[in-house]
Amino acid sequence: MSTESESGGAIEPTNVQSSAEVTASGASNLPAPGEGMDAAADLPAERSGRIVDVIADALTFMLVIARLGIAAVAMRMLSQAVKGAYSYVEDCAQTVDGLADVAASLAVDDSVTSSHHDAAATMRASLALADALASEAAEMSTEFDNAARDHESDYGDVNEAMQSGTAAVAEREWYSNR
Repeated sequence: MSTESESGGAIEPTNVQSSAEVTASGASNLPAPGEGMDAAADLPAERSGRIVDVIADALTFMLVIARLGIAAVAMRMLSQAVKGAYSYVEDCAQTVDGLADVAASLAVDDSVTSSHHDAAATMRASLALADALASEAAEMSTEFDNAARDHESDYGDVNEAMQSGTAAVAEREWYSNR
């Protein structure tokens, strides 16, 4: 028996039976090598290749739908984040204007109060850009949702037919020349 240090911690077999020894032991109901469902010869090469193609196409179809959905959610989240920033910037602009008014009532230099009002005006000017960004992100979210829905509508039946195996499928090479 090997020790742990000799095998690097792996458990190694101490006795492996040959197929003749297995047969001699009475286990004749086991499939011979190359027989059964594990054998590559069970399916014709063109059929097994098509199965792989169908599975790959189904995964691609599902990934496209999932990625469009994820993009739609990301755009909605961006739109909400921009709207949240919009609200925060508006509050900051009001606060800066209020501080400028307080400073003016305390006879602070006009250049200081004017700078504060200018800063508040700059904040408000950026709000128009933020509002446009939020609207664009919301519109993109809707477009991603529409693209996912349209993709499912256009190719969903094809994907189901391919998965069920009820439809005859042309050779992939035929499509590759289009």
